[in-house]
Amino acid sequence: MGISRRAAGWLLVIYGLLGFVLVASGALVGLDAADRLERLATDANAAITSAAAATDAAAESFANVDASLAQSRTSADAAAALAREASGTLTALATAMSLSIFGAQPLLPLAAEFTTSAEQAAELAETLDGVGASLGDTRADVARIAPQLERLSDKLDALGGGSEPGAGTPPLRMFVIVLLAWLLMQAVGSLLGGLMLMRPRTAS
Repeated sequence: MGISRRAAGWLLVIYGLLGFVLVASGALVGLDAADRLERLATDANAAITSAAAATDAAAESFANVDASLAQSRTSADAAAALAREASGTLTALATAMSLSIFGAQPLLPLAAEFTTSAEQAAELAETLDGVGASLGDTRADVARIAPQLERLSDKLDALGGGSEPGAGTPPLRMFVIVLLAWLLMQAVGSLLGGLMLMRPRTAS
C-alpha cells in the first residue's frame, strides 16, 4: 500500500519547515563561525608571512656572516704566519746574542729575552691557528644553516599564499551563504510541493 497524496504533502511540508529552521540556524551560527575562521586564517596568514620575511632576513644575515668569517679566517691565518715568522727571527736573534767574545758573553741576558719573546710568538701563532680552524668550522656550520633557512623561508612563503595580503584566506562566508541559499531553495521547493499535494483535487 503506497503513501497517500496528503501524507506525502505533509512530509514535504515538514521537510520544508525543517529546512527553514536549518537555514535560520546556519545563518545565526554558520556566518559567525565563518567570519571568525576567516579572521583567524587572515591572522595566521599574516603571521606566516612575517615569519617567512624574518627567516629570509636570517638567511641573508648568515650569508653575510659567512663572508665575514671567511675574511676573519684569512686575517687569522695571515697573523699566525707573521707570528711564526717573528718567532723564527727572534730565535735567530737569540742565537746571535749568545756569541762569545774572548770567552765572555756580554749579550747573553738579551739572548734570554729574545728566546722568551720567540716562544711567546710561537704560542701566539699556534693560538691563531686554532682560531682560524675554529672560524673554518663555524663557517662550515653557517654554510649549512643559510640554505636551510632559505628553503624554510620559501616553504613559509608558499604556505602563506604568497606576498599578496589575504591570498591564502578561503572565502568561508561566501561558501556558507551559497550553501544556505541552496538549502533555502530546497526548503521552499519542498514546502510549495507539499502544499500543492495537500490541496484537494478538483473534480474534472
